[in-house]
Amino acid sequence: MIPWPRSIRLYHVPAAIFKIPRAPPDKILGLTERFNQDCHPRKCNLTVGIYKDNWGQVTTFPSVARAQNILDENVELNTDLSYLPITGCPEFQANVLSFLFRESCPQGSLYLDQNRVSFVQTLSGTGALAVTSKLLSLFVSKTVWVPDPSWANHTNVFQNNGFKDIKYYTYFKNGQLDVSQWLDDLKSSYSDNLYNPQCIVLHACCHNPTGVDPRREQWIEILDTIHDLKLIPIIDMAYQGLESGNIYEDAYLLRMSLDSSRYQWPNGLFLCQSFAKNMGLYGERVGSLSVVTPPDPELKLNVDSQLKKVVRGLYSSPPGYGSRVANLVLSTPQLKKQWFADVEHMAARLRHVKSEMYDRLGWQSLRDSSLQHGMFYYTGLTPSQVDLLRESFSIYLTQDGRLSLSGVNDSNVDYICEALQKVTTQQT
Repeated sequence: MIPWPRSIRLYHVPAAIFKIPRAPPDKILGLTERFNQDCHPRKCNLTVGIYKDNWGQVTTFPSVARAQNILDENVELNTDLSYLPITGCPEFQANVLSFLFRESCPQGSLYLDQNRVSFVQTLSGTGALAVTSKLLSLFVSKTVWVPDPSWANHTNVFQNNGFKDIKYYTYFKNGQLDVSQWLDDLKSSYSDNLYNPQCIVLHACCHNPTGVDPRREQWIEILDTIHDLKLIPIIDMAYQGLESGNIYEDAYLLRMSLDSSRYQWPNGLFLCQSFAKNMGLYGERVGSLSVVTPPDPELKLNVDSQLKKVVRGLYSSPPGYGSRVANLVLSTPQLKKQWFADVEHMAARLRHVKSEMYDRLGWQSLRDSSLQHGMFYYTGLTPSQVDLLRESFSIYLTQDGRLSLSGVNDSNVDYICEALQKVTTQQT
């Protein structure tokens, strides 16, 4: 055995890896870890946005279950386990583009017909945001505006993919949407320089965490300002169908943004879309990124090539099974009709939960469905009240007071509402 030279013995090598600091727990998933360790018999996890039925079960949508059965019965559809192309399944791409830019947004047909939409299948909506932020930070911008408050992972994704400047525009203040302050924030940092543009994240509907969305006339004012300031819109559409129960209806922000008679986006428009919530394909990671490019064929080819390079460096290619399921649902008329009914049923149950909670609590924000939409209810609890709810009752909310409505059911609604009542009146 040849001994190591003294100069390179391992104990002389600097242990740089030991300088890596410990990261704080994820603001949402970290709470689930604590919940799993909780031994309270009536504990309730109201943190993660996963739809559960009235028995507290994460069940497969009937449309998705039927698609899975078709895949199981037709072996040739589901036996090829080779890699998908970098940009994903071609059939999935064709069907998703048609669903998004022809059916959900007829105005988008123009952009498809002109070959102005670059597309990649992504690891759900988070993957779409990651690819978006990586592409933009490499070539276009390192500054992004994020709503305050917003989904906790937005900042994390952009920071991890090259963005150096995260700005926050006022969204929800003193218990209500504040569009005036939102636009003032954007204007106060305006730079009239097309070559140093800034980006902005917009929630398509069912804003996370507040559930409060601008009215249509407010969106016109917002989009006008974003367009005038030459900001690059990044639309995060994770909850299509959960606001109204109608999948097509809830794509209204995309339709408004692609009104070519009103808006031109010289630096593109980015649509980050997910089938996690509205198909229940959480663990299958099925989503997409569509980039609407200016009318320059050469630029479209450049974007296509760079998207491939970004994806190749991040995860090489997307998974196949979930996209096969989604593709069957989108391309089979009977399954698609069932899917629309599934989403309508899910939205109706979420509204029913709010109604049941209103009957017990009498909170106005639970009664008026126009105030908050979607999977979450923004309770307005302070961080100390959230802590008290967890420590005294083993009811888990995110620290901003966001409550996942689907975690509430007939077996726990009384307990949850009694605890909320006690915490808000400090009678513990």
